[in-house]
Amino acid sequence: MPTEGDSDRLFSSASCFWQINRELLLGLAGMRALLMEVAHPLIAAGVANHSDFRKRPFKRLYRTMRLMSCITFGSRKAAGRAVQGIRQCHSSVKGKLRQPAGCHPLGRAYNANDPQLKLWVLATLIDSSLCLYELFVRPLSVAEKESYYQDSRRMGLLLGIASAKMPADYGSFAAYLQTMLSGGTLVVGAPAQEVAAALLAGPVRGRIVRAASFVSIGLLPKDLRAAYGLSWNEARQRQLLKLAAICRRLRPWLPDLLCVNPQAWLAEICSAPKCAAAEVMRPPLPPRLGGDEELNRRHAGRKEHFLR
Repeated sequence: MPTEGDSDRLFSSASCFWQINRELLLGLAGMRALLMEVAHPLIAAGVANHSDFRKRPFKRLYRTMRLMSCITFGSRKAAGRAVQGIRQCHSSVKGKLRQPAGCHPLGRAYNANDPQLKLWVLATLIDSSLCLYELFVRPLSVAEKESYYQDSRRMGLLLGIASAKMPADYGSFAAYLQTMLSGGTLVVGAPAQEVAAALLAGPVRGRIVRAASFVSIGLLPKDLRAAYGLSWNEARQRQLLKLAAICRRLRPWLPDLLCVNPQAWLAEICSAPKCAAAEVMRPPLPPRLGGDEELNRRHAGRKEHFLR
């Protein structure tokens, strides 16, 4: 049930949207979302030409995660400030492609406030969050995915995407995502390669980032992963599934203090004295061995998505 403090927030602490996004593990999918974003040539051009990513390669990723967290878990006032901050950042990001990329001709205009570009950025966050949660925390029902997506549409409205521009339901969203991945719109061109290279630069930092991005790299759609030149194989896939199975088994026994976004945790704690605590969509107790094997088979069966 919602808490009294929910009246001052945009999203209920009892919603699927809140309960999924509160998991700290979702941070492991941040690099996946970023690489999927800049695989769109118009977004890559905006990042390459209007940011200091060469000096501060993680600034965009950190800012996106911080602002999304503020909108999801913060007060309405704080969320409003976050949305205004995003709009200000986007206001000056506009220009024309300096080189052709796939179906995007030389000179094609881009604008960070273009609803279609905003939709793709939001889509990468939605898909990466659900993909990570299902593999590392627990499977989600169709109804839970639908609930999560409908609140994501509310997020889209806040970010300036008209309702008519967004898929109406989760099934339509999944179809949109597949069209984007296979329809020729995404091209990992020189700007996207430069962004990825900046993230992975340095003999020491690069190795650390690659290790920390193991999950994101493994969950990238195979064609994009290959386009970025990120290697993957059956052995790494097995390691990923084994790591995920361990996380699924441990999560129900670990305290929220270790597993939950601090902003979400504090919001829930502060609301608890005012009324009964929200019903938390906690992961179920660890399944029997067969349960893990069945879930791993489900993800192994998606090799056409994960493996090259």
